[in-house]
Amino acid sequence: MAEKNLIDRGTSRRPAPAASAVSVASLHNAASEPWWLPGVVGGSTSGEPAWAAFAREAVAAAPRDVVVADRAYPGLSGFGPVVVPFVEAAAGRLRDALADGEPEGDGGDGTPVLADFRRQLTRRLARIAARTLVTELHEARRLGRLSGEGPEERFRDFVALTARRDGLDRLVTGYPVLARLLATACLNTASAFAELVARLAADRHLLAPAGVFGDPDGGPGGLGPSAGPGALTGVEAGAGDSHRGGRSVMLLRFADGTRLVYKPRPLAAHRHFNSLVEWFGSLPGAPELRVLRVLDRGDYGWAEFVAERPCASGAETRQFYRRQGALLALLHALDGTDLHHENLIACGPHPVLVDVETLFHPPLGPARSADPAARALHDSVHRVGLLPQLLVGDTTALDMSAIGGGRAASSPIETADWAEAGTDRMRLVRRAGRFTESANRPRLGAEAADPSAYTEALCDGFRAGYTAIHDHRDELLAPDGPLRRFAGDEVRVVPRPTWTYTTLLDESTHPDLMRDAAERHRVLSLLRTPLLGVPALSGVEDEEIAELWCGDVPVFATRPGSGRLWSGTGRTVAGSAPEGSAPDAVAPTGLARVEAKVRAMDTVDRQDQERIIRTAMVSTSPEPPHRPGAGGRTPGAATAPEPEQLLSAARSVGDQLVSLAYRHEGRTNWIGLELLGERYWRLTPMAADLAGGYTGPALFLAQLAALTGVSRYAEAAREALAPVPGLLDALHGRADELGALGSGAYAGLGGIAYALTEVGTLLGDREVLDLAGPAVRLSCAANAAEDGYGVRGGAAGGLVSLLAVYRATGRPQAWWGAVRCAERLAAAPAPGTGGFADGAAGIGWALLRLAGAGGDARHRSAGLHSLRRATALTDAATDHGPAWCDGVAGVALAIADSPDAREDPELSGWLAARSGELAGINPLADDSLCHGESGLLELLGHSALPALLPGVRAAWVRRAGTLVAAADRAGPLCGTPGHVPHPGLLTGLSGIGHGLLRAGFPDRIGSALLLDPSRAP
Repeated sequence: MAEKNLIDRGTSRRPAPAASAVSVASLHNAASEPWWLPGVVGGSTSGEPAWAAFAREAVAAAPRDVVVADRAYPGLSGFGPVVVPFVEAAAGRLRDALADGEPEGDGGDGTPVLADFRRQLTRRLARIAARTLVTELHEARRLGRLSGEGPEERFRDFVALTARRDGLDRLVTGYPVLARLLATACLNTASAFAELVARLAADRHLLAPAGVFGDPDGGPGGLGPSAGPGALTGVEAGAGDSHRGGRSVMLLRFADGTRLVYKPRPLAAHRHFNSLVEWFGSLPGAPELRVLRVLDRGDYGWAEFVAERPCASGAETRQFYRRQGALLALLHALDGTDLHHENLIACGPHPVLVDVETLFHPPLGPARSADPAARALHDSVHRVGLLPQLLVGDTTALDMSAIGGGRAASSPIETADWAEAGTDRMRLVRRAGRFTESANRPRLGAEAADPSAYTEALCDGFRAGYTAIHDHRDELLAPDGPLRRFAGDEVRVVPRPTWTYTTLLDESTHPDLMRDAAERHRVLSLLRTPLLGVPALSGVEDEEIAELWCGDVPVFATRPGSGRLWSGTGRTVAGSAPEGSAPDAVAPTGLARVEAKVRAMDTVDRQDQERIIRTAMVSTSPEPPHRPGAGGRTPGAATAPEPEQLLSAARSVGDQLVSLAYRHEGRTNWIGLELLGERYWRLTPMAADLAGGYTGPALFLAQLAALTGVSRYAEAAREALAPVPGLLDALHGRADELGALGSGAYAGLGGIAYALTEVGTLLGDREVLDLAGPAVRLSCAANAAEDGYGVRGGAAGGLVSLLAVYRATGRPQAWWGAVRCAERLAAAPAPGTGGFADGAAGIGWALLRLAGAGGDARHRSAGLHSLRRATALTDAATDHGPAWCDGVAGVALAIADSPDAREDPELSGWLAARSGELAGINPLADDSLCHGESGLLELLGHSALPALLPGVRAAWVRRAGTLVAAADRAGPLCGTPGHVPHPGLLTGLSGIGHGLLRAGFPDRIGSALLLDPSRAP
């Protein structure tokens, strides 16, 4: 994992000190706070820190002999005896505090509360100490210090030796930073538990009247003013991250089965949110929303426990999603964010938010981006977190949102785990963790709902909620209105992803860092570098590091009516506005931003937000992302559409593209769908690749401008390419990343070089055309380091892209780069698939294209062999649909476009037979280039085909007529789930528009699927 590599580079490996009789009291010399971090864990820089005194106490109380039970120890459970002295010292402090707490006897020794405390603290301490203990385990085994016949016996012997007083003394003396972390966790956890119990005792008389106890099943309705839940029987800490000295959300269980949630932070914002929801529900047309009942007690509060409950009918499920759409509109208006699957409970037909601490959130990094699409997406409903949000790993992705997430699945990101636990061979490994199922998705019976089936209900609820806010905004924004009540409430600010902190906390327990505080501090200070990302707000790094030293996930807070930002330690962050300063002393306050947003709400913005909702919901669809299919459309009339008809249809597509674009200060971009690993769709600002990035729309718009002379198309094409010079400059300084990008035509640098050449040629723009030079150089460099071989993202794509640039510009480097790509292909292993985009057909076609342009006989032979393999693989496949990307149409197109292949009787016979089959199939489900009608038209319209298949012209006419008629009636159908509009080339509007131009003007517009050059006007 990348974070581990950072840790390893940031430490030195030192030998462990020999066992010594040094007093534990002196260990703070090596582990105390650096002078630039005074008072991180309490105590005094002039005296013994509190953690050191606690560690001394814990070690002194450790037994002189320890017996470890003869049983299996899964996970980290075997290290329990080592940390028990720390746990018991903390339990003693908690027991003393509980003696004055609950009157029902909840605080006595051996009570369930103490048992929960011991269990949870033991688990936490074992995790902190695990890396160090495993290192010591291996060292003891290497030196032959362990007794026992088997690995399990030797492990238990190590635990027994380490857990006794002299062993624990050697451990904490050798690893003083570990002692500091263990002691700090103990002190903080004991204090947090004691504080909880004291607050519960003080507030019992208020909880039942407030209704936050609910009923044992989690339904609505309080127990009444005189009822009580009985004795406290259990406490589950860690329902959220640890903040502010070990405090976290806790779930309380009582003797009668009722449950209660304790939140050690102010709940005024949630209380005012509930009031706002009540006002919202009273508006005409707005769906009624259920809220989480809370009791706000100033610095902390109590909340009802809401249990998941299934829907009783399909109608209730639709009600759930309609309410969720309205909730999305309200949260969008309030600048809410980070509302993922763990923050929402599906309680029958009601989506219940259990956390609203991130309302009025300041803008994050994308808000400052020069990319207008990135800024628009950041400011949209997508930012709330309810809509699908993918956590992306190396091979998989997982939705973390409240709408689409919550499924039980493996994590896409590998984390530290332990192999052969409970033996002396125990070791750290990296593997995917496991997410358990959450309660955010409604169920009908035992089945969780498919969110994509309820997109209309979601949008209907959003429209109703948005309209209600718009129509009554004067009331909302009034000086005494519900919005102003939030002005003085504490809300949370999340300057960077929480996983950054949790990963750093875990990885910084490396044993090399447990010996010297300065070493660990240096690793935590990676937060100051770009290696761990740039925080959304400046000046927070010092406080982040201070809180990490406390064992906490850093937390920051502000007030909607203030510009002041403070950390979990209570200190004001440098650069934020002082308390009481004018709102314009720094950036606008959260309240001012929300008020401005509400004033700007209108029909155009609502429609834009709805479009983003529909597009985002694509990722929840169970439809395969890349499969052609019959569409049930009526074939067109057997009359060839006139070129002007095709041009008119293409102009409609171009106008739609321009209307979907986001433009700002000379930049144009789109919010599009990125297909990850051929499996996952992700809503994102378009990147630079030709398949789904902004170079695709730029290419089509330049072609449209060249045919029509309309300046707005040319202007949008040029503005779309505005970031390319900066991108190329940045890549020149990051040569080690070029191999991952590749030279491919659609997912690599070769396609960018091709698009720049095409746009520059079509528009007569020398500045754009000159950019092809550095793009060619980068593509050549990428080819030398890449692993792929296909057209989409590998050497075959690099070959044909560079060859197209050479034919258009005569650049020698492009020719030699194409030759080097061919050499890699000739030596490559035989592909396992036959398709055009990633398989044998595309590779064979690329080699034959080079052979026809002046390559040698080896290229011709290898190309023919690859095409024969493609036909065999395609015939053997059980599912070889009519797609260009991986189906019959792509293999046929590769043969049709290769003169050498057409002269081969075997290949030409295959081409004629398969093209005849494709000519007679019904219209496909979509119009895309990749696996729809536009890609099939490219094959049937190829100039070489009529000689092999005399009736192909009539088939082409019918299909072209179908495409035009479909565009006129319902608009073009993109190759995305539900055919949602997408600007990209292979599956979206740009490719459909390009297909229309190819059908009408094949002599002027070069094929994007064959990377042919267009003819300049």
